[in-house]
Amino acid sequence: MDYRAGKIFRLTRRKDIENIFATGRSLRDSLLTIVVLPNGRAFARCGVGVSRRHGGAVRRNRVKRLCREAFRLSRQDVTPGWDYMIVPRVSPRLALPAIRDSIVALARRLPAAGPKEEGTGQ
Repeated sequence: MDYRAGKIFRLTRRKDIENIFATGRSLRDSLLTIVVLPNGRAFARCGVGVSRRHGGAVRRNRVKRLCREAFRLSRQDVTPGWDYMIVPRVSPRLALPAIRDSIVALARRLPAAGPKEEGTGQ
């Protein structure tokens, strides 16, 4: 398995992130909310959004690094061709193994979710 972590595997453009939140499908559990959207590529991309409720900048940056690393390690378990925007909930259980398990569990629910349909209000 290829464990690269280059910028091509990240969501960096504001337009892409806004598009995911506007038209993507939300999947959530007790630890994370993941918003997904098909990207038309042969690989999955990931972005992380952490609110100020997590604490100061040092804490928020650590949570972002943990989420990116968990996604990198679980890339072979997620469906390629989708953009994943990870929004962690405030929790004392935010550790690498827990985040990785949560990403994999939510990604398994992805094919059943499918993209949001236009005009249905979902």
